Amino acid sequence: MDPIVLSDLKTLAEVEAGLRSIHESPGAALQVKGDAVNKRNGALYDAARLQLFVTWARAAKDKTIHFHASNNIDTVVEKLCDYAPGIAALRMAAGVQVGDQFIDRRDALRQAREKMQSTDDEDFGSIIKGRCIDMTCVSGMRLQYLAPLFTARSPEASKDAGAMLALFKKLFFRVNQQDQELVPESFLKAVGIFTSELFSNTQEHATSDYRHIDYIAHVEGFIASWVVMEERLFKSDFDGHHKLRNFWSRESLVSREAFSEPGMSSMRCLQLSFFDSGPGFASRATGKRTRELSRDEERNVLIRCLQKNFTTKQQTGAGQGIPGVLAALKEIGGLIRIRSGRQAIFNCFGMGESNHLFEFDDWNSDELVEVAGAVITIIIPLRVN
Repeated sequence: MDPIVLSDLKTLAEVEAGLRSIHESPGAALQVKGDAVNKRNGALYDAARLQLFVTWARAAKDKTIHFHASNNIDTVVEKLCDYAPGIAALRMAAGVQVGDQFIDRRDALRQAREKMQSTDDEDFGSIIKGRCIDMTCVSGMRLQYLAPLFTARSPEASKDAGAMLALFKKLFFRVNQQDQELVPESFLKAVGIFTSELFSNTQEHATSDYRHIDYIAHVEGFIASWVVMEERLFKSDFDGHHKLRNFWSRESLVSREAFSEPGMSSMRCLQLSFFDSGPGFASRATGKRTRELSRDEERNVLIRCLQKNFTTKQQTGAGQGIPGVLAALKEIGGLIRIRSGRQAIFNCFGMGESNHLFEFDDWNSDELVEVAGAVITIIIPLRVN
């Protein structure tokens, strides 16, 4: 069987088209461009590409990632080990093929050790690229449980909310000190609680399938990026719902300086994407394959999973993460997008708006194919007077 050949994966529309190609050719190998694995377009887009790679690998019989023969295999492996989408793709794959050269996944992943060690040492200056930083927990690696996220090399040792708050403050200061004051403390506290709960939950629920059978390979992590979203590239991804169109219109500015092309709008924002390669919200909650549920049933289960206190955790305060983030987004006027199963839902807020925290809408009217894992993306516009 010929590989599935995917060219452009910059926008959400292109990623969804790629997912449809994967759905139509289950089991096939995958061929992508080199920059698909390490290009930094913003956490929203980069986590979507990561989810595409995970979705492909979960279904593929031939788990080989192909690159055009004109590429240099050492350069390809370097790109794969440079950033979360490539690292996730490599961990879930069997190996990499460039022309007639093949390198096994285990050998290729050795080049990620330096990045993982720098992350573990909290040497963030060496891993920040283009106002973007990522942390990926990779099953089977010595540093699977990264020190910034865990107090010990154990799935039960995810850090508490206070420690996660301190981590994000440190990250935000190192990556973009200039815009530090544009991100409210209330939001950082909510993200700290959410991140603590999320990593605790993913270690319990995202490392096995809907039948509770352990995965051989899995990844979990997050991407944080400070970006300028240019109209010519990304506005079309916000055209699928009137609330998204209003959000773009309200939060973007017509560029008069260097943010984008003259006369074109752009949105300066902080993007945070949290990802895992698990069974997805609805499958995890119901113990069923997504295809065994109607789309309405799946959507209802997904939203129920997001609501306050829907958790298996017994500790006091568990289940506060998503509601707290939603409340913070409502206060400051932000957006959240969730892609899981056959669903892509969102909620967005204008400052002072009264819409309900769980008033989620579909990102657009397209009937989406099923994805593996879950991606939760938060967007905070950085408003400059």
